[in-house]
Amino acid sequence: MKKHSGLAIAVKLIFVLSLCIMLYSAFQIFRAPAEARQALQEWEKKREEAPIISQSNDETPLPDGMISPSETKSTSKPIYKKGEIIGEIYLPKLDKRIAILEGTQRPQLKKGAGHDIGSAPPGTLGNSVVAGHRDTVFRGLGTLKKGDLIEVETVGGKFIYSITGSTIVDGDARGVIKQQNSEAVLTLITCYPFTYIGPAPDRYLLSATLLRKEPVSPSGDKG
Repeated sequence: MKKHSGLAIAVKLIFVLSLCIMLYSAFQIFRAPAEARQALQEWEKKREEAPIISQSNDETPLPDGMISPSETKSTSKPIYKKGEIIGEIYLPKLDKRIAILEGTQRPQLKKGAGHDIGSAPPGTLGNSVVAGHRDTVFRGLGTLKKGDLIEVETVGGKFIYSITGSTIVDGDARGVIKQQNSEAVLTLITCYPFTYIGPAPDRYLLSATLLRKEPVSPSGDKG
């Protein structure tokens, strides 16, 4: 009897623990949109203030290193602080805007997509890597196809990328996403499989190349 009683208690504990994990995960998912909206609002304020700051310091609004394919190559690149909101991603096909923060740790990924500090800054030569959670900001990423557009905006301009393809790699194979590139490319990364319960073992990589650079409109209008 004691053996069966102990087993029943163990089963109940496992059930309660699983329920707590599910409730916590659901809470994080429901809370994420509010934090993501706040991050976007902070970015919009920063974007509006950036030209004013540049003019008052008698500087050009374009940070060093921000280039388009027609511009000369430069090794000088903007330096961002960890946790700083540096821009936004707009996915036209999903009609989704996502704030970009410097760093890919939990605090950054709770608010939006995180720019990998070891990769190229958005809009510069090299591979710019941006990560996001599959169940929040990067929900629906797997529906994007080759040729779909991705817009990345920073205070240096709006950079239009065209998706070239996708691949799936092991979760520990991070070297593949930090490969240097002589062109300006963008890699969006999220956990895979998309419907996996718990920490997913693989990573989904969506690659895109820079088509052109456009100036940032004062109001930030997408249309």
